[in-house]
Amino acid sequence: MQQDTPKYKIVNSTADMADSLSEIQEACFPYLAADEHITPSHFNAQIDVFPEGQHAAVEIATGRVVGSSTDMRCHIDFDHYQHSYMEMCGENWLTTHEPEGDWLYGVDIGVHPDFRRQGVSTLLYQARHDLVRRLNLKGHIAGGFPVGYGAMKDEMGIEEYLDKVVAGEIFDPTLSIQLKRGFKIHGVLYDYADDTSCDNKAALIVWRNPDYKA
Repeated sequence: MQQDTPKYKIVNSTADMADSLSEIQEACFPYLAADEHITPSHFNAQIDVFPEGQHAAVEIATGRVVGSSTDMRCHIDFDHYQHSYMEMCGENWLTTHEPEGDWLYGVDIGVHPDFRRQGVSTLLYQARHDLVRRLNLKGHIAGGFPVGYGAMKDEMGIEEYLDKVVAGEIFDPTLSIQLKRGFKIHGVLYDYADDTSCDNKAALIVWRNPDYKA
């Protein structure tokens, strides 16, 4: 049986990609406050701090960067987990990266709108989870944006919204996909980011490494 030729590959981000990575981030988060966007300077700093945690999706035929993910290592106390995006990632500079951290923290992931629904995000998540396994980390955590909640905030509280997403009663364009990738919702981050699409809130999502060895 003939197999389809791959259209995209995942590589570690490099400094010459910084402008493209920043353009993708802006296209993916149009409702995020401008001062919370990741700039080319931020991307370059992130590559310097933790190069193996920065990934780019590249269209093989053209060499165009079409998606990216940013990660760092951290420790987390699941009993006291409230934090904001900017404090967690050191204002996008990754100065909070902990080289001996036992969890991978998903700072950012995005696929340019022109290249969505082609499996690019799946490849990025696979690269992240391969890194978790390779480093023998406990798992992967992130603040998942419930991007459909902002339009429904006057109808229900965030806890009810998340319960309905988990139950499959509401499809959230971001969280529903992350749940399908094996993440579980641990709780609500109430003042996570300045983004009207999710009413500034996020879900703390957790993927546990099934191959972790203590």
